[in-house]
Amino acid sequence: MKMGAIAGNTGLRLLGDALGDITGHSMPFRAEQVEQPAVLTRMVNEGALPVLGQPVAITGIHRQAIPAVSSNCQNLVLTIEQSGQAPLPDSVFVKLPMESLLTRWFMNVISSWRLESHFFRHVASGLPLRTPVTFATAWQGSRFFLLQENLRADPDVTLFTNLDMIRGPTLEQARHCLDAFARLHAFHYGMKPDQQLRILPLDYHPFLSPTMGVVSRNLNRLALQPCMKKRPGEIPAELAAAYRLTLTNWDALLTHWFSGPLSLLHGDSHLGNFFATGEKMGMLDWQAAHWGKGMRDVLYFLVDALPAEVLAAHEAELVQYYVESRARYGEPIDSGQAWQDYRSFSFHALMTIVVSIGFGALNEEQDALMLEILRRAVAASERLDYAGWLHDFLHR
Repeated sequence: MKMGAIAGNTGLRLLGDALGDITGHSMPFRAEQVEQPAVLTRMVNEGALPVLGQPVAITGIHRQAIPAVSSNCQNLVLTIEQSGQAPLPDSVFVKLPMESLLTRWFMNVISSWRLESHFFRHVASGLPLRTPVTFATAWQGSRFFLLQENLRADPDVTLFTNLDMIRGPTLEQARHCLDAFARLHAFHYGMKPDQQLRILPLDYHPFLSPTMGVVSRNLNRLALQPCMKKRPGEIPAELAAAYRLTLTNWDALLTHWFSGPLSLLHGDSHLGNFFATGEKMGMLDWQAAHWGKGMRDVLYFLVDALPAEVLAAHEAELVQYYVESRARYGEPIDSGQAWQDYRSFSFHALMTIVVSIGFGALNEEQDALMLEILRRAVAASERLDYAGWLHDFLHR
């Protein structure tokens, strides 16, 4: 009943925006609309962040022929012309909802676009690592937009591709990413819960919010069968049984995952959401940011980023490198507990890819990548003996 109510309310928002398109009251979201200078000028000025400094007057727009792959958004790179003092750079990156109605419905159910808009308006500028400079963002009804710096225009920035994700980073690059996590996770660590929620409210939490708590539980429960049907033989029977047992004891696992001092997490911490500036790593696409244990970001990154055989050979040393980095940034964590948390979060990597494949939330171009990530997640869950960890957790 709760899922039905959430789905229905989301549908009403989409309908309201469709009616608003007729009256001119809805936020534009199609590329051909946003590429009109007058439309983009109005959107930017209405959603401007302080970094912009002054109103813009865009007089010309040219869309660059740069592929910007996304599973849920239209990503545009625009060359713009401005009159006056030109507060925007000559090229900008614009993120818009995807035109697919099903995708827009799903992304509204899980509130990811709303979260990302809130994050870049209220949180990003205060973080200890680089995020894309955001000049304007807004959320209205079921729609949102982000206008940010074009990282491709910065010669010092290196972005990562799907091929990089399949091949995996070098171990040195992996350590740079772990160092970025350590800085991020140490920054708010130990804050009182009320202080944390003033930065990022519980309403956006993917597992603990009144809405998403219901959604995530049911998505995880319902996704296993269609995933196994689409990818037969990829998930061993023992691991599938552990998956089902986890969902039976979901509340107990959530209590474990989100107890004790928490950190601000990226939440979708795969290699493709990093960018390098020299030896320092920044992060983009903060659609899943939430409060949790830092090992969640670490596990998700390492399992998704490194081929299974490479990670198996270097896993313990990489996790220890993160633990030591946390101490360097002034918020040490216990090494033994960190390893047990790491084991527990192997389920997180597994369930995320199971949901992605099970409900087809990703586009066909990424099928090969998704299958490889599923295999890495399965290998990690078996290597780390998640089923054994779960048994011990439930019987202690």
